[in-house]
Amino acid sequence: MTTFENKIGHNQHFERYIQRWGLQRDPFAPELPSMDAFVPSQRDDIRKLKWTLTDSKLGILTGGLGMGKTTICKFLIASLKEENLATTDLSKQVVPAFVHGATYKSTEELLRAIILGVEMDAKMDRASLFEILRRWPNEHQEGLAILIDDVPESGSDIREMGEFLRVLTDIPGIAVLLNGEPKRMQRFLSEIPSLRDRVQTHVELKPMKSEEIGELIKLRLKNAGCAHYSRLVSPNALNAIYKLSKGVPRQALKVASNALHYAAEKNKRIDANAVRKANKRPRAKRISIVILVIAIILTIFYLLTDHLPFLKRFFPI
Repeated sequence: MTTFENKIGHNQHFERYIQRWGLQRDPFAPELPSMDAFVPSQRDDIRKLKWTLTDSKLGILTGGLGMGKTTICKFLIASLKEENLATTDLSKQVVPAFVHGATYKSTEELLRAIILGVEMDAKMDRASLFEILRRWPNEHQEGLAILIDDVPESGSDIREMGEFLRVLTDIPGIAVLLNGEPKRMQRFLSEIPSLRDRVQTHVELKPMKSEEIGELIKLRLKNAGCAHYSRLVSPNALNAIYKLSKGVPRQALKVASNALHYAAEKNKRIDANAVRKANKRPRAKRISIVILVIAIILTIFYLLTDHLPFLKRFFPI
């Protein structure tokens, strides 16, 4: 239970509703799902990336906002840790380290974050920090998997960062997975051809098709314990979720979550009407957006033409 829930308690009406449908939790909550909650195309991508990390390769993961890059990286981290607990053979284990590349303004800061990510002492100079990684295959039986989130958005020098990553990928036993927005990643790699040429796996996450969004919603419901999800969510509701989300998984889950809470409030199943009403923008917000757009158009027209003399009398330049 969260601190917030400890203070004000659960939404008992919502909990009774989801329990009535066999749900053990909110199926669309922003938490790490199990492998069964991913659609087949996502599972294929995860398997490719998992091979990259366990075989000491360089991989690239790209996709737009909300496509699930960070979620997949965190799932891979959790998966590797779980597998490490399942075996005592160190040679079959892979130690994962996850760092947010956009947070760091220099290669040294990123290097320090990697060392901290494997829970080692980072209070030393840059050369000593890199020596830890260089000597990793000699001092550890386990492999090392370094996952760097949004690396093209790092504030460090691109060429310096690229050269650091190139050298890192040449160390035996160390795998690297970089993720980021497609165009930025392309520009980043174009600056460092020697790094680009070492890429062995490239997975690009694209907006899902209608049937995939439907499958995603069903799998989330099933994974949370709802055996009769087809009764809870109508086919036209799934289509409405797809249209509002435009195939972006994060947005689809948000739309579905809003619809689930709305349906609980009204004590009804989720249909297209519930989806639309639950995700309808407040009237005041819509009006303010329309007014802003009209104001911008009139301002541009006023500045570029002489066709509004009545406005010029009130607002002389």
